[in-house]
Amino acid sequence: MPTVDVEQNIRKLRETIEQMTQEVFRLQGTLRLFVDFKKSGLKVVELPHEPREEAEEEPQAEEEPQAEEPQAEEPVEEVAESSTQE
Repeated sequence: MPTVDVEQNIRKLRETIEQMTQEVFRLQGTLRLFVDFKKSGLKVVELPHEPREEAEEEPQAEEEPQAEEPQAEEPVEEVAESSTQE
């Protein structure tokens, strides 16, 4: 019978919440920056290089296998399942 380790699920969920909280703080900082740009009258920000998304739109056959982004973590329920011996 499959089992779920309660302590492991609690630990994983707390870690996930902490990571998401940090991401929300980062996004809030970015939003504040762009709102301040708009308040000061800035309409366009010139970048020294093309953004990554635009560069990926061009066909690059040899770089496609390397351009893969990291896969998302598996859901906590699937990670925490294990079998017990009785």
